[in-house]
Formats: sequence, structure tokens, C-alpha cells
Amino acid sequence: MKRFLKLYVAAGLFLAVLLGGTLAYVAHGWSLSDAVYMVVITAFSVGFEEVRPINTPELRIITMLIIGLGAVSAVYFVGVLVQIITEGEIGKAMKDHQKSKEIGGLARHAIVCGYGRIGQTLARELNASGFPFVIIDKEKERVALALSHGWLAFEGDAGDEKTLSEVHIERALVLATVLPSDMVNVFITLTTRNLRPDLRIIARAEDPANEKKLKQAGASEVILPAMTGGIQIAHSITRPSLGSILDQANRYLRHDLRELGVDIVEHPVVPDGIDDGKTVQRLLQGVEADCLVLAVKKPDGTLLQHPPGSYRLEGNDVVILLAHGDAMQKRKA
Repeated sequence: MKRFLKLYVAAGLFLAVLLGGTLAYVAHGWSLSDAVYMVVITAFSVGFEEVRPINTPELRIITMLIIGLGAVSAVYFVGVLVQIITEGEIGKAMKDHQKSKEIGGLARHAIVCGYGRIGQTLARELNASGFPFVIIDKEKERVALALSHGWLAFEGDAGDEKTLSEVHIERALVLATVLPSDMVNVFITLTTRNLRPDLRIIARAEDPANEKKLKQAGASEVILPAMTGGIQIAHSITRPSLGSILDQANRYLRHDLRELGVDIVEHPVVPDGIDDGKTVQRLLQGVEADCLVLAVKKPDGTLLQHPPGSYRLEGNDVVILLAHGDAMQKRKA
């Protein structure tokens, strides 16, 4: 704002010189048109002939003042204008460089494709959980909105391999494509799966009929917001008290569990790792009193709740459990 104030002052000074010179010539008997014309060709150093003879000391002083003050005020105005443009470009370049540097430092992060209503909600939740993420959107306005919210954002087509490389898909943990078009989500999923066969991909689907297509394209999980919302509303109608409790639990459950000294832990089973092929009972050997297995999530997204102790784990399974402290780090190999 201060920079623009200087620009207004510079323009005001230049206009004051033009106006003052015009009035001075008029005061010496010149017509308004002759005075304006003389001031303009003098202030801008055009060098045309005088419209009237400059044959008195007063007129010569007026003309010299217009030349000097006009040149100084014009140079000052142009200088301020160039400074504003240059500083704006430099500032933009510095911001772009800083954004590029921050994106370049991302690792084990989430890539969110689309910054519509669901993308905005997803970004807030990821930020609240402290999970690093970057947003991709091809619309400049939505990228600007994401940046104004304080998130890392990149303008580009998420279905383009070059764009995905710019946000370092090779180091990402998960990609969520939440655009309102199922076909676009299918294309992004397909492109992503070709680049990263091992990446976890979560895709949004508006039409349940497209769930199969997204799975075939390589989606690890498919979320149907309309169906999820409908189920939640049905629960609110049929079981209002339970629905209210669960709604609060979604927000505060992890915090409350930590207050009790336990946490919800996701333990991945690395293929050919020390846990690959173990039974659930063997996995918890030595920490049985401090851990409770809630479910095992399979690579295809299916969930096996409360698996028996004899259940044998496989590579890429994810064991979801309640654990006391760092119990899983203290267990026997």
C-alpha cells in the first residue's frame, strides 16, 4: 500500500507541474489551448517550436521551471512505477521459489488432487493431524485459495505424469483423487498406478457403478461420499444418541485414548519382513497385555475385524491395534 502511495504522490507532482505551467501561461495572456499545448511539448521535451514568442524574462523563467520540474517529476514517477513492477515480480519469484523449495522437501506425504469441497475438508483434517500434504488443481483460482489457506499447492493437471513428478510422487505415501468427475479420477488413478505400482491410492466416486472401474484402474480404496453421507444420516435418524456419541468420538477419540496412555496404531507388514507369515498371536508375543488387535486391513482395502490369534499375516497387510505406550517397539522379534 505504501508503494502505491508513492506512485500517487509522483503522479500528483507531475500533474501539478503541468497545471501550474498552464495557469502561468494563461495569466500572461495566452489562450488555454496554447498554454496546454506549450506545457505538454515543454514538459515532455518534444522540441517543437513555441506557439508564441517567449520574449519576456517571466515567460522564460516559467518555461525553464516547466522543463526542470517536469523532467524531475516525470523521472520520479517512472522510477516509482518501475520499482513497483520490479518488486512485485521479484516478490512473486521469491514466493514461487519458496513454494518450490517446500514442495521439493516433501517426503512421506499425501498428494490431494482437487481442491473443491471435499479437497478443502481433507486438507484441514490432514493439517490437524500433522500429516504433510500438497494439493494439485488445474484451476488457478483454487490454487490461489489453497495458498491463501496456508497449504502447499501446485497448479497443474494431476493426470499428467510431469505434474505428479513435480510434487514428488516417488516419495509420497498416498494419493487421494477427490475431483467431482469419476472419469477424471479414473484417469488420474491409472496414471498414478503406472508411475507408482506400490502407492496407496484413494479415489472418490460419485456413481457407485464406477467403483469397479476405479478399482480396475488401480485404486486401493474407493470412497462414495453420497453413500457415506446417506448412511450417516440414516444412523442419525434411527440411532440418534449413538450417532451423536460416534460423531464426537471421531473428533476426540484419539486424544481421549492418549489421555489413558493408549493410542490407535497402524502396523504395516512388510513383504518378506520379520512379520510376514506370522500369526496375530505370534506378532503380539511378549506384549499381549499392552496391545489389542482391532482389525487387519488387506492390500485390496477389505477389513478383517477382530481376527483370531491363529490368523496368519501376509505382506502388505496393515494391522490396526490399540497399543499402550510404545509396546510394539518393545515386542520380541
